[in-house]
Amino acid sequence: MFKILKAGKDVIIDEGFWAKSQRDDIKKKVSEVGAKPIFYYVECSVNKMRERVVNRSKNPPIDSFEINEEMFDKYLKYWEPPRKEEGILLAS
Repeated sequence: MFKILKAGKDVIIDEGFWAKSQRDDIKKKVSEVGAKPIFYYVECSVNKMRERVVNRSKNPPIDSFEINEEMFDKYLKYWEPPRKEEGILLAS
């Protein structure tokens, strides 16, 4: 990915970045190679997130694992929604 960015090409990173520290880290790494990091946030209620994750987990892809409602709720304590001052674009 960083080789591509250094070559001046655009890259899309499809990742959750649940914690602000994760977002800050990737922003720094992208900036260090001379690229401009742009984050988009697709707003979604926690209930809708839970529903989608649990439904997707009923038939997980090979590179994934099942997440049930109890597991989702445990992971949720790590969720830090983007704040306005982070400069993240809201996609609707």
